[in-house]
Amino acid sequence: MSRVEEILSLVKHVQPFPKVAQRVMGLLADPETDVRLLAEVIQYDEVITANVLKICNAPYFGLSRKVSSLREALVVIGDKNLKDIIITSSSARYYKGAVGSGYELEQGELWRHSVAVAIMAKQLVGKVQGVDSGAAFTAGLLHDIGKRFLSSFVSDDFERIMARVSEGEKSFVEVEQEILGISHADLGGIILKHWEFPEEIQQAVMLHHDPEVLGKEPLAALVALSNALVISMGIGVGADGLATKLQGEGLRRFGITRSHLDMCMANLLHELEEAEELLQL
Repeated sequence: MSRVEEILSLVKHVQPFPKVAQRVMGLLADPETDVRLLAEVIQYDEVITANVLKICNAPYFGLSRKVSSLREALVVIGDKNLKDIIITSSSARYYKGAVGSGYELEQGELWRHSVAVAIMAKQLVGKVQGVDSGAAFTAGLLHDIGKRFLSSFVSDDFERIMARVSEGEKSFVEVEQEILGISHADLGGIILKHWEFPEEIQQAVMLHHDPEVLGKEPLAALVALSNALVISMGIGVGADGLATKLQGEGLRRFGITRSHLDMCMANLLHELEEAEELLQL
């Protein structure tokens, strides 16, 4: 079995993405869906249920009494917040406890970086036509899922990869592809296909390091830009380094001014702090 075949064989054994989460996301896309039906579906996933209740009772919502009913919690949280909570709590089981040793990331840093990119993508979505805010958040959150499963393989060949990168001709992702036969971006897209995510989200994950991404799918361009901006803020800077060229080109492409970017970055830090408290990142 070749190295890439060994890596791809892992996909068959990756824990399935919670069907309850997929079902709820589909229901939330229908404006006719009511709270009763959502509660009936969510109750079958104890992790999501616990997170919804925990988050609803957090100081952030400022409730005068504790909410113990899932249906009541859903009313308080609202559909938009619920989408983020569902996808975040469902994704946490894949990220938490993982150490991105192959990418020189400390435990928890890959998860924190992923949440930050999701928040940034949602902040910038108004600047990119034809992109849904829910899809932006989901794609941002899952853009580096391939690293979760490729890290040990990268670690095995880390010295070879870094030696090639130091020559200055290719990026870390390009050398990763060259030596392992697959990049974390490609592997992430394959995993999302295995999980039956929409094709646009699969593509956004696969293309987030593509140097030509700005001329391709809007969602992919948004995720790539958000990733570059979050890294430039020092959140999740691993062995694969910075992406300054994409950052500048992306800002110009979507007409994002310095003042708007500063506001987004300030909001990101505030929301990330809240997320860390609510979700114990």
